[in-house]
Amino acid sequence: MKALLNKEFKLCLHPTVFIYLALVLMLLIPSYPYLVACFFLCNAVFFMFQSARENGDAMYTAMLPVSKAQAVKARCLFVVILQMLELLLMAGLCAFGLVAMDLEAGNAGGTDLSLSLLAFALILFTIFNLIFLPSFYRTGYKAGASFLKGAIGVWIWIILCEGTMIATRVIVKENGLDIPFFRFLCDNVDCFPKTAQAWTVQAILFGAALLIYAIGTFLAVRLSINRFEQVDVQ
Repeated sequence: MKALLNKEFKLCLHPTVFIYLALVLMLLIPSYPYLVACFFLCNAVFFMFQSARENGDAMYTAMLPVSKAQAVKARCLFVVILQMLELLLMAGLCAFGLVAMDLEAGNAGGTDLSLSLLAFALILFTIFNLIFLPSFYRTGYKAGASFLKGAIGVWIWIILCEGTMIATRVIVKENGLDIPFFRFLCDNVDCFPKTAQAWTVQAILFGAALLIYAIGTFLAVRLSINRFEQVDVQ
């Protein structure tokens, strides 16, 4: 597995990965839907799979003394490493924002810099992994169609999350309406946590999202392996 992972880094790491990872700096843009930065990493994964396909990586890997299951696991682990790197960069920028930005004003464009944002990002990656990976490994070459399916799922999640947070801001902060559900979101979810209750809620949310990511990605890998085992690599 170590040798296969080394191959992924040396032969399959597309240059756009670095560009799209750098776009995590979009978290420093005021009033912006920050989950969009995560979509760009999904785009980078697509370019990586497409580039590997065009360069005959499947045939090359098939000639190595490894099983199809090992090849799929190595590629999926590579994707997970990139997603965890993105999450760490986001966490760092959230900490930087605490010091350098006016978090009291909040993010008018969606979710505030917080543990909630990281939790939503994990679920976004889970959705992408569950759709894109098994879809791609059904044939081993249809990267474009698989990415389109994954992108639809990702954008539905982005619109749902950011739309809910924008609605929360409009209802509670701008119009002063005290609707319990939106008040709870405003005080405990869509904010940088300052109270014990907010920290507890967001920690639970992040922990649940991490568990969902682990289970969802595991299922995506298992399904991908089962599908790729049926593919005749040419």
